[in-house]
Amino acid sequence: MEFEDAAWWDDKFSGVKFAAKVAGKRYVFAVSRSALIDFFQTADTKEQAFLNFEENRSRFERIATRRVVEEKLPHDDGPIVITYLICIEYQL
Repeated sequence: MEFEDAAWWDDKFSGVKFAAKVAGKRYVFAVSRSALIDFFQTADTKEQAFLNFEENRSRFERIATRRVVEEKLPHDDGPIVITYLICIEYQL
């Protein structure tokens, strides 16, 4: 997977989104604010949530890769959401 450099905050989703390409197909991933705050047990602010993502981006990219490769998720059904429970399941 080739991850794009940019990550962005999505107010409507209330979390961070990032993207990657696999075999010419673009996937968008979304990490919920609650996952970013609850998993890392930090202050509940948008700024802290984004910082948690940036500091742990490689770990989220590994989860994203595993979800696409192992679960063979489609690329065109909207963002692939990474929740608090997925962080635990994949041992972020």
